[in-house]
Amino acid sequence: MSKKDVSPLSRTIGLGVVTGMRSAFGPAFASYYVNKHPSESLKHTPLNWMQNESSMRYLQTLAAGELIVDKAAWVGNRTAIPGLTGRLLAGALAGATIYKSKGRKSWQGALIGAAAATAATFLFYYLRQLVDRKLPIKDSAVGGFEDALAVGIAAFSTRK
Repeated sequence: MSKKDVSPLSRTIGLGVVTGMRSAFGPAFASYYVNKHPSESLKHTPLNWMQNESSMRYLQTLAAGELIVDKAAWVGNRTAIPGLTGRLLAGALAGATIYKSKGRKSWQGALIGAAAATAATFLFYYLRQLVDRKLPIKDSAVGGFEDALAVGIAAFSTRK
């Protein structure tokens, strides 16, 4: 690994954080990464589907849709059990994929991804509430900034 390579741990934490911010982003960017950098370690495993281009496109569509749907008033709180569970599982999937693609144990990546997603879910939920209370900025603008930050973290986490 060269000095410029991002470690599997850093990738997994980054994608876990992104998943806590936007639940579909972690799996979408993990699939993007393993499509651009295919791994023999994923072949013949239950995670091999993440390297499939159609899976990547589907996950990217879900992620793009989340950017739109997330702004709707009827969307549940990210810290409620259904939202939190979804983020935890999505973070686990992203982490397991990254770790396995690097020849490491998928369960370790799953635990790290799930933990990062859970922590980020609460961190960004409370941070957004604080910003909404303290600054005269519309919530939709704060959400847009959070979207941009999530894309930036995901792009950094999946660079070569």
